[in-house]
Amino acid sequence: MRLSRDAMHALAGEYVVGTLRGRARKRFEAIARADRDAGAVLRRWEAALTPLAERVAPVAPPARVWRAIEARIGEREAGGVWSSLAFWRGFGVMAGGIAAVLFAAFLWLAPQRGGEEAAFVAVLTSTDAAPRVVVSMPTREVLQVRVVAPWSGVEGKSLELWALPKDGKPRSLGLVRNAGETRLVLAANDTRLAGMTALAVSLEPGGGSPTGQPTGPVLCSGAVAALKKA
Repeated sequence: MRLSRDAMHALAGEYVVGTLRGRARKRFEAIARADRDAGAVLRRWEAALTPLAERVAPVAPPARVWRAIEARIGEREAGGVWSSLAFWRGFGVMAGGIAAVLFAAFLWLAPQRGGEEAAFVAVLTSTDAAPRVVVSMPTREVLQVRVVAPWSGVEGKSLELWALPKDGKPRSLGLVRNAGETRLVLAANDTRLAGMTALAVSLEPGGGSPTGQPTGPVLCSGAVAALKKA
């Protein structure tokens, strides 16, 4: 069975995120072993998403989730494996945050219209590990910034995107809209991206930071996961 490139990416993304299950998952595993291109696409998705998952902070599911589980298990399971909810709570804390970040990454790692292939992806999360912004670089001259969870109560102020190098001060990449997608145009070989390891968004006065450095609270941040050479 020969898959199109779009199908390879769609299936590989679902495989890594965990939404491809059962016989479909086994079939794709067999295809990836037999087809060199499909195997390469799968490895690319794994390499891109694994670093994002490793840096996700734990997120505790609401108490009502555990009450519902306990009610469905019932007393007949007392003393068995299912009665040890401590294990499942620990697993849920990790899985909840990972799933949220991987889903947000999926929005950009899936093939884009026009055949664009991102140089990197960064999922910026808030302090509660909720994905808020996804940044991609489809070409050397463009950053695509998607706010997946807009902020409330920021009217009259601006969201500013910053490149965070391993050493040195943050570098402003421009202002982004508090909803939907913003395209930021870069100069060829833009030096603001040199040594960048992470991105962040801060809340600034209307029109952006007056000092060239973040002055307001950092709303979200995230590491950059390279997908190809820019």
